[in-house]
Amino acid sequence: MRAFYCDLTTALFAIVCLTLFSGLPLHSNASEPQAPIQILTVIEPPASYLNSHGELSGYATELVRALQTQLQDRSDIQIMPESRVLLTAARQPNVLLFGFSRTQDREEKYHWIMPLLRKRWVLYVHKDSPLQINNLDELRNLDSIGVVRGDVREEWLTAQGFTNLHSSASHAQNLARLRSGRLTAIAYEPQGMQYLLKETGHPPDEFKPVLHFHSSEVWLLMSRKTQSSEVQRWQTAAEQLKLSGQPLEIAKRWQQRLWQTEQILSSVQQDLLQF
Repeated sequence: MRAFYCDLTTALFAIVCLTLFSGLPLHSNASEPQAPIQILTVIEPPASYLNSHGELSGYATELVRALQTQLQDRSDIQIMPESRVLLTAARQPNVLLFGFSRTQDREEKYHWIMPLLRKRWVLYVHKDSPLQINNLDELRNLDSIGVVRGDVREEWLTAQGFTNLHSSASHAQNLARLRSGRLTAIAYEPQGMQYLLKETGHPPDEFKPVLHFHSSEVWLLMSRKTQSSEVQRWQTAAEQLKLSGQPLEIAKRWQQRLWQTEQILSSVQQDLLQF
């Protein structure tokens, strides 16, 4: 009997040693499945918008879907308010988001996958406004400037020390507030302004630009908490997509389409649309 207990003790000791030295824990510790990819965007025509059938469309949307096809990724693209997209990306891994400008403040907060387009930032007022603006500092004297909550223009103007910003949930809301006189001006972009005015049935000259105050490059980016291997997978696919010539083809097609259907002027520079 004593020999039996000795043999049993020896066997148990051997199992523990094998477990420790093999690097395997005593209990099952299989790695948890990786969180699925989420792809999020905002309504920002003509980069991303809902068409007449209620389907997501747009120049940037088509670029992202081309990248998905290359990776055989079938994730749905979800539309959210800008502030919610940014909050989701800050909290979770494996979040792709597009329609957001690359800025110095955002540089270390995300992984940058692929540039999508370039756009100008313009201050608009009602066509009957006598307001004349010569430089950025003069904007500080305005009663109110409409911006979208979470939008890069809100972030940038706040960083410049502006205290007269009034935030809303969408550019469409800002247009309505400017139309009704509740805002002095709004910070927006030419292509989005033209598109929204046409979609809402308002004259294209209802608002006028008074200052081009900045420009930015819009990107597809990824949440900071995403594993580096997954980030690299998407970045490599983006490089391969560029080499394939597809971004240039998509840009040229949308340049023609936007002019023919919306009378939106754009140019193609370095394979990207510039507004």
